[in-house]
Parts: sequence; structure tokens; C-alpha cells
Amino acid sequence: MAPAPGDFAGVLRLPAGADVTLRPVSPDDGGALQAYVRALSQQSRYNRFFAALNELPPSELEHVTHLDRHCELALLAETCILGAPLVIAEARYAFSRERRECEFALSIADAWRGKGIGTLIMADMERRARSLGAERLVADVLRSNEPMKALARKAGFTLADVPRDAKLIRIVKDLAPSRTARPPRVGGAPNLPLAA
Repeated sequence: MAPAPGDFAGVLRLPAGADVTLRPVSPDDGGALQAYVRALSQQSRYNRFFAALNELPPSELEHVTHLDRHCELALLAETCILGAPLVIAEARYAFSRERRECEFALSIADAWRGKGIGTLIMADMERRARSLGAERLVADVLRSNEPMKALARKAGFTLADVPRDAKLIRIVKDLAPSRTARPPRVGGAPNLPLAA
């Protein structure tokens, strides 16, 4: 991820080599965001919004396009197809100072799944959460959403039940520095991680 100066935007490089711009949603993005949501399959919309909807309600669209960007941010991932930008994923997060956690949500266009964009966006969410001082990165996911659960496991999240809602699970990644981390060696070979 290469951050753009003075902005929250950056460029993600997919494993196949394509560049994807990840940038904040602006007040001018209502149409692009709504077109993205409408183009998702019915199952993808249900997995993302936990409801059978065809598009975002006007009040939600207004909210998402006018976040304060201090503790909440909505992001669009775009690529260029035939010279025109195409939204291929969206993500949002909200940071709670009291709980020291960052809650996020993510969706990827059906045609762009399995290309590595989800892994890159999850890593970006983790970086953003750490920079805010979050100790945990969390999301509620439908228990039936196997692709998101697989992505979460791959990214090092744990899965837990959500009390009082059997249809959901919570994915959690601890971001707090490890208390058992070894100090760096002075001279000689550096400490290497036990697993990657």
C-alpha cells in the first residue's frame, strides 16, 4: 500500500499485477457507490448488509458519503476498465475510543473475488486501525458467509459466537503489542517470526 500525500488514498497491487486505487468515499460518490451495490449479487448484498435490499436507502447513502473521517471512514476500491473507473470493492470502519476497537465491514464485487483484493483491504483496515490506537479489529459476519470467514481466518482473525444472535459470528484480530515479544538482537542475525 502506497499512501498518497495528505490523503487517505493509496494504490494496492493485486497478485496478478493490476493496480487498484483505495480511496475515501466523497460526497460526489453517491452514484458510484449505489451502482456498485446494485451490481452485487443478491447473496452478496445480503452477506454485506444482513438484509434483502437492492440498493442503499437514501438516508444510508447520505450518511456514508458524509462521514467525518476522524473515527469513521468509507472506502472505495477502484480499477480502470477501458479508461473509466470501476468500483470493485467497498469497506467501512468505525473506531470506538472507549472500547479501543475498530469495527469494519467489507464487500467485493462478485467478478473480483479470489483475486487478492480482500486480503489487501483487510491488511489496510488493520493498518488504519493500528494508527488510530485500536487494540482489536472486529466485524460481525453472517455464520453462512463462508467466503468472509475463510478470508478472516487467512488474515489471522479468530471466530467467536455473537451472544443473542445465532445467525452471526464475530471475527476478531488482536492488535495489541505482544507482551511476550522478544527484544531485537544486537548484532548477528535478526529475530525471525516463527510463522508467516
